[in-house]
Amino acid sequence: MIFWLASYPKSGNTWVRMFWRSYFLPSNQVFSLNKRGNLDLEVFNFPTANQLKEANVDHTDFRNIAKNWITLQDIINLNNKLNFLKTHNGNFTLNNCAFTNTDNTIGGIYIVRDPRDVVLSNANHFGIDNEESTKMLLNMESYEIEDFDIDKKEKFRKSLMGSWSSNYLSWKNYKGRKIHLMKYENLVENPKKVFTKMLEYMKSIFPVDIDPDRVRKAVEETAFNKLQNLEDKEGFTEVGMGKFFRKGKVGEWKEKLDPKLVKIIEDHFRKEMMELNYL
Repeated sequence: MIFWLASYPKSGNTWVRMFWRSYFLPSNQVFSLNKRGNLDLEVFNFPTANQLKEANVDHTDFRNIAKNWITLQDIINLNNKLNFLKTHNGNFTLNNCAFTNTDNTIGGIYIVRDPRDVVLSNANHFGIDNEESTKMLLNMESYEIEDFDIDKKEKFRKSLMGSWSSNYLSWKNYKGRKIHLMKYENLVENPKKVFTKMLEYMKSIFPVDIDPDRVRKAVEETAFNKLQNLEDKEGFTEVGMGKFFRKGKVGEWKEKLDPKLVKIIEDHFRKEMMELNYL
């Protein structure tokens, strides 16, 4: 069965994965941004170019990928294990094709972040200006693009992210399984408390030992400044146009985002932002 770790990009997905890796790391291993830890509990991407190639899915038209979402998950679950998968895809139904179902999914975590801060982080990550980044958040047809064949410089539309609000609502309102919601801002304010609640949710689905000492160690090991230092030292395979672990600040938009863009975002996402106490 699949356990999802989902979010809109630059909302804390990688931070959560790094905590996860550190917490479940075997005692004889050293935490690293780029080296996998406990393979039984490591989070892998979905879908990948290799998965599409092995299933003979035509990647040139995203509708073909959507048609095969369930088939690809069926194949993954043939191992009869818990599979932990990361996605920025909304939990959408496209042309009557659902992203996932209860036959494949056992649970999941969704991380949400103030869209005004997401705009700044996305702009840095994708090498675009804040206005273009704002348009991306508002666009229902925003896709995550990834390499399909590096040698041929060939890319593919990996995920349908949708708009910031549609992505959030698609996972929040999913009726198939209980999805655990985490706010990025709460992670910054009290990571120990939020990560402990995450582990408690996980324990409700599969056996997990909740060890306060390991929680403390993992929180310390994945503090934002520690991740920044590790990225400087060893690089990071997931880096985009700019530094991946850039600032991680809450409320940076107050200083850096044009008030006109702030108004556009707040007007467009008012209902969801009020629901999340961002307004």
